[in-house]
Amino acid sequence: TKPVKLIHASLFGFLMVCQRVCRVGKGRPCYKLAYFSEPRRRLNFGEAELACRRDGGELLSVESESEQKIIEQLITELRPSDGDFWIGLRRNHGDQVSSSECSSLYYWLDGSKSTFRNWHWDEPSCGYEVCVVMYHQPSAPPGLGGLYMFQWNDDNCETKNNFICKYTAGTHRHTHTHTHTHTHCAVFTPNFLQVFSVCHALNLIYIILPTIPLLLLLLTVIGYKKQRQRAS
Repeated sequence: TKPVKLIHASLFGFLMVCQRVCRVGKGRPCYKLAYFSEPRRRLNFGEAELACRRDGGELLSVESESEQKIIEQLITELRPSDGDFWIGLRRNHGDQVSSSECSSLYYWLDGSKSTFRNWHWDEPSCGYEVCVVMYHQPSAPPGLGGLYMFQWNDDNCETKNNFICKYTAGTHRHTHTHTHTHTHCAVFTPNFLQVFSVCHALNLIYIILPTIPLLLLLLTVIGYKKQRQRAS
């Protein structure tokens, strides 16, 4: 993989970080990590699935141990705080609600037939939690399986999490070549068409914000001069 620079945008008190990385080589997938430092801005499973599809991809399928390691590397380079990532693995509600074996009921949203799994040692729990996250809890105390880092866990589909999109030759509509990278900062909302206008405006915001103190000082001086003129 060839990592690209990250866009860190501190805007109105929250951090948006998004990264699209395309692996060099014909037919290899691209990935985009969507991370939000403010938990209330994260998305549930259905919203994350819709966001990826509107961007021409799917929630991440992990088809091999080597691909798992690639994703781990990308998340590590992102250096996010605690917050799990949705991936595109789930089973249907009502398939099985007992505590017995249910791992065979999980399927990839993008149609992948890969049987690779990276469950935490005591997962899946086979209850009402049917959508899958990749753990990212660097500050959590280690459990019996070690740190809660990058293993998979079944979660409530309504939980708000970060997420990862994957773009393949069959689904990715925006990348014309895999020999270079594209980076976009995006707030993945249900109204996905507005995403890129928000991000393109960030450069303008960075220009305007440093000038605000100067503008306030100038307005204060002008007001003071006008007040003195009226007094005289």
